[in-house]
Amino acid sequence: MPSLVDASQTEVTLERPARSVVSLVPSFTEMVCEMRLTSRLVGVTRFCVEPAEVVTPIRKIGGTKNANIEQIIALAPELVLANLEENTEDDVTALREAGLNVYVGDVRSVEQAKQEIEHLSELLGGIAIRLTDGVSEALEEQQHLSRLRPQVRVAALIWRNPYMAASGDTYVGDLLRLCGGINVCEESARGRYPRLSLPQLIELDPEVILLPSEPYRFRERHAAELLAQHGMSAARNGHVYLCNGQNLTWWGARTPAAIGEVAALLDRARPDWQTEAAASPDLPPGLHLTVTQQDVVE
Repeated sequence: MPSLVDASQTEVTLERPARSVVSLVPSFTEMVCEMRLTSRLVGVTRFCVEPAEVVTPIRKIGGTKNANIEQIIALAPELVLANLEENTEDDVTALREAGLNVYVGDVRSVEQAKQEIEHLSELLGGIAIRLTDGVSEALEEQQHLSRLRPQVRVAALIWRNPYMAASGDTYVGDLLRLCGGINVCEESARGRYPRLSLPQLIELDPEVILLPSEPYRFRERHAAELLAQHGMSAARNGHVYLCNGQNLTWWGARTPAAIGEVAALLDRARPDWQTEAAASPDLPPGLHLTVTQQDVVE
């Protein structure tokens, strides 16, 4: 009998692993599919778009912030998957008051992403060893490197007009720390996603700026605007990068790829260390990471 206390401090107890599931979170949807349990998904949000070939036919029940509660109740799922940040408290309350089991997750670190995979596996009775092993291996690799490589000041922007960045109290912020980044917005008095004017960003002087493809779709022209700001190191040295927003923000199945991508981009701001690391006999194999996103602006 699966039983867990979720991020809303609610005990979620099922008589058996859930056989019918509504997912209100793209990362959860993707993980269910990665566990090869797609047939159990009876409803997903319109933002649950991956893997496209299998989620396209599944019934859409609104968005993450405006789910169709009546439709979800009518589907009578054995479990609803939600997230503390992505979904609204009112929706979760309404679903619980209707008698549905709702599991609310909250991921603000890579370690928590691994735990969430384990929780999902318990709730669904799925096999998650491949997913958790992949996260563990990536974690161990970066933890080993942390004592060898120089750190790099970095900003990960998630919005424009105004600019907004990920603080340290976010999954993205933990990715930056893990990969040897010093987040210039690590501790912010302006919340988890602080707003920044362009002069404020320049004053923070990041050595690397990451521009993900979501939630705001940064494009080459946006990178070019920042590259023209020679008052900050990232612009002077050409380290303003477009990157895969799903990899950066979708925790779970994508976490190993996210770690590899972020580490590779930060390594471009420490080329001297790369040369030394390649010759070091202390490093485990598989450290020569390559950037796989289509658009990199230097």
